[in-house]
Amino acid sequence: MTKQFKELVLEKDTVFEESIEVETSIRCAGSGRYNLTVKGDINAGDITAWDITARDINARDINAGDITAGDITAGDITAGDITAGDINARDINAGDITAGDINAGDIICESRKKKTKTAKTTARFFITERSKLQKKEW
Repeated sequence: MTKQFKELVLEKDTVFEESIEVETSIRCAGSGRYNLTVKGDINAGDITAWDITARDINARDINAGDITAGDITAGDITAGDITAGDINARDINAGDITAGDINAGDIICESRKKKTKTAKTTARFFITERSKLQKKEW
């Protein structure tokens, strides 16, 4: 069974035992940061939440602190950490990504390390156009 919503506004941490389908968007009320856990699948236009956990996520745009899902399909993904089986997106901007397969236009990942006498400071990796890898140090 799938619960359907025109718009889903989170006013507290929310758990659904079934799949959800949202016609427009999922967002947090006011400036709140709420977690969304869905035991089934999420199908929505735009998703903005602090943490998202679901079996599969299909959305136009996703903006979250952490995302955990089996498969993610989205236009753009912005998140602190992403853990997924497969990710298919136009652009991904994340702190850490753990995934089986990633299919994306551009991926930006940061790895921040404290500067020591023997190691350079920080590296930021840009993977663009599905084939180029550049390492930039600053």
